[in-house]
Amino acid sequence: MLINVTKVKSTAQYSERLKLAEPVNAADYGYPELELVDNLQFQGVIENAAPFLELHGQVIAKLQQTCSRCLANFEQEFIVEIAEAFTNKQEALSPDDAYEVAFFSGDEIDIAPALLRSLLLELPMRPLCRPDCQGLCPNCGADLNQQPCSCKHEDIDIRLSKLQALFKTMNNDKEV
Repeated sequence: MLINVTKVKSTAQYSERLKLAEPVNAADYGYPELELVDNLQFQGVIENAAPFLELHGQVIAKLQQTCSRCLANFEQEFIVEIAEAFTNKQEALSPDDAYEVAFFSGDEIDIAPALLRSLLLELPMRPLCRPDCQGLCPNCGADLNQQPCSCKHEDIDIRLSKLQALFKTMNNDKEV
């Protein structure tokens, strides 16, 4: 997603509104975990805040996700706020800013890496297809959202199985 910054970088305190929507292959930028279903969109502003150009706005993307409970694929829309700084002056970069300011040369900036990075940071650690997803049966692997399984579910901690056997023995002795 290249943006031309010729006018922005040459005029002090100048800002330009942006509204972009382009197909982006996230894997080309080193983000194979981001499976974009539709165009990557950006709405916002780029402004000259010498010696930096500041990008502010929203990233809008629809991603293909896999549910962490039932392993079903689903689509989820993300709307993420972004604030990034760019500079073409090497002397403006200090060691402290190295991770906060991106360097560019020429009259164009590819903002796709910054947009994808902000999306990656907003991904849930365990995506769910829906909040009440019941997941898969740990015994037979049936999708519990589709139908209940016929497995007998006993929630027994294997570390306490000897204690359970002791209780059964004690109960049998009382019944005699």
